[in-house]
Amino acid sequence: MIALVRHAAVAMVALSLGAQAFAAPRADAAQPSVAPAPAAPAPLAPAQTYTFAQAVAATLAHNPQIAAAQQTLEAAQQSVLAARAGYGPTLSVNGNGSLGTFGASTSSGVTGAPASSVTGTGTATIAASLPIFDGGKTRVAVESAEAQAASAQAALRQTEQDLALQAGTQFFTVLKDEGLVNVQQQVLTQNQAQLAMTQAKVRAGVAPQSDVIQAEAQVAQAEVALLQARANVLTAKASLAGTMGAETTASIEAASPEAPAARVAVASGQVIATALASRPEIAKANAGVQASQAQLDTAYVNAGPQIGINVGAGYTPVSTSRDLNNTTSYGLTGTISLPLFDSGKGKAEIASAQAGLKSARAQLDAARASVSQDAYQAYLNAVQAAANVTATEAARTAADQALSVAQGRYRAGVGTIIEVITAETTAAQADVNATSAVYDYQSALITLEHAQGAPIVAGVGGGTQ
Repeated sequence: MIALVRHAAVAMVALSLGAQAFAAPRADAAQPSVAPAPAAPAPLAPAQTYTFAQAVAATLAHNPQIAAAQQTLEAAQQSVLAARAGYGPTLSVNGNGSLGTFGASTSSGVTGAPASSVTGTGTATIAASLPIFDGGKTRVAVESAEAQAASAQAALRQTEQDLALQAGTQFFTVLKDEGLVNVQQQVLTQNQAQLAMTQAKVRAGVAPQSDVIQAEAQVAQAEVALLQARANVLTAKASLAGTMGAETTASIEAASPEAPAARVAVASGQVIATALASRPEIAKANAGVQASQAQLDTAYVNAGPQIGINVGAGYTPVSTSRDLNNTTSYGLTGTISLPLFDSGKGKAEIASAQAGLKSARAQLDAARASVSQDAYQAYLNAVQAAANVTATEAARTAADQALSVAQGRYRAGVGTIIEVITAETTAAQADVNATSAVYDYQSALITLEHAQGAPIVAGVGGGTQ
């Protein structure tokens, strides 16, 4: 029977360690060496510690995607100013001149000899004009520009919220991965202690050598898990640094916030109502409807009579003609053009704009449905994450107690190494689950804020300051 257990143990160790670069500790060793941390480039500067709020603020201040969205909004706002300028007056200085020779003609049409001198003429005029009526062209131009500016404003808000959520999620991923490093370090220490005790029992002749082999396998696996956990921390920090607009290799630390209460303090109906009122996707879809309406109005204006009424004035301070020097003119001018036939162009443009408006309204309805679903799902996820915090903590307490019992039985010689290894595995997984649940809940809270369209600064119920 002992031989069978030994063969099974050797097979298990070969499968789990065959591809690893670890040397199994000797049976007579007091403690196996701890796996070294993965090599990382030496930091160029001391690590900078960020709170959650500071990480979000750095993202909003330095991420280039936000800078691009801000410039798009600035361009749209300038387009609104340019469109509104159509209501205002214009002032210009106009000049014209000519230089040449002139000939005389007789009544029989025979051209006479050209003049012997070159003559120059010219006039400078200051002109002002104020539009009185343009058939609605300026109005629809302003409406279209304002809709585009509203869309750009909503796009900026959405970019800010999406990046804030990304930074917040990565922030808590860093903390979770660091917590898992601590868990794996504790597991390794525990497995090393178990190996030392097993070796002592073998030397005392009260345990088979196969127990040592299995304990060594557990230590080696814990070393691999610790290495992976440390690598995950470096990856998570690099991702967070990139989102904050810093160098990927920047040395940063995340300050762990106070854990929030494991409950969601808002109701699902409130979450959905807030989302429909505040989400930038809804504002962007509304702006799309406004833009489509402006395009339809433009199509109607272009297809109808073109009417323009302006009041203007002019002053000519300088002219080669004495009659024009220091003269003033003013008056009211009007133009009208009525298209009689355009091969159906106007009608087609109106139909196209009407279809575009219907599409924009359908997109608004789709955005409302999507936002409602997203908000409700975020609420359910937060509620589940809160429940997981309590459940995983209870499971960790139970697993720790079971491990203590298994170790006591093995120490007393009435239990087996298999019982201890099973209990260690269960306890380790329970530690991982409980540690992950705390930060997964924090991530769920900021996701819930994002789903409601709220600024991501503090989680629902507190704890993410």
